[in-house]
Amino acid sequence: MPRADVRALRALTNAMANELQAAYAEVLLSQIRGSVYPSTTHMDMFEAVAPPRQMGMYLAHLMERIESEPHPSIPMMKRVERIVMSLG
Repeated sequence: MPRADVRALRALTNAMANELQAAYAEVLLSQIRGSVYPSTTHMDMFEAVAPPRQMGMYLAHLMERIESEPHPSIPMMKRVERIVMSLG
């Protein structure tokens, strides 16, 4: 296979993978948003695959949950802290 074809195939594969990654992350984010007590497994899976834009939406959602609770979940607060600290 010519080199140009290999590069084009790789670019197409990467684009498809990025779209699938974002779609899967959106499914997980929807599950997290829709649950009163989101699954830590879903949150871990989301964090493993989410692109930066969706990670921002996720963090905003978790922070809204923390702000709206009189006694927010300590594990959720630690999760947000870990993610925020990993950003810089």
